[in-house]
Amino acid sequence: MKAIRYLVVILAFVSCNRSGNYIIPVDYRKYYEGITSLTEKESQELHLKIDMEWYNNTIEREIPDIQIKDLNGKAIRLKKWLKKETILVFTNTHCGFGKEEVEKEFPNAINKMKDELEGINILCLVELSENSNLQETVDYAKCLQDKYHNIFIIDQKDALRTNLTACPTKFFIDKRQIVRHVHVGMSMEQSRREENMRKGLSLMRKEKS
Repeated sequence: MKAIRYLVVILAFVSCNRSGNYIIPVDYRKYYEGITSLTEKESQELHLKIDMEWYNNTIEREIPDIQIKDLNGKAIRLKKWLKKETILVFTNTHCGFGKEEVEKEFPNAINKMKDELEGINILCLVELSENSNLQETVDYAKCLQDKYHNIFIIDQKDALRTNLTACPTKFFIDKRQIVRHVHVGMSMEQSRREENMRKGLSLMRKEKS
């Protein structure tokens, strides 16, 4: 009986430690509560604080256990698709700025670097947001199928839980499902995009204690 109790305590401790390292969603409301106006300098300082919290709450943290859906509506656990090093690409239907990156520039980089990306899982998540409907989201995801073989729908609330708030966002995730590198937005030059990808690949493959 003592042994069983001891095992339960150990399992609880391990579980707490593991879940304690999950991505922590940023509470954006706290930054804007009570604010009616900001100077340009104050706005820049506020955005810097938000960016720093986002980074600290995301990098070196584990992807939470959330549900995504395939294009037929079947629910599946995201972690099922994170069994090896993964580049997770996040996008949505309404961000025109990010569409060129997701639809053209990043797939071009993937094709150009295919030898370096051997063994790497590339996963695309399209957000079902309050600004889009399900059919619109699924139709857009289908348009990306020739660019990304593994493509799923993620609900906005789960995207927020994972700090996927900007389009496009790329997470470089290692075998332990830890985010080792992030890139938000698009690169203006293909050479810089590829350099960023190589940095992500190096950090994903590096053994961490």
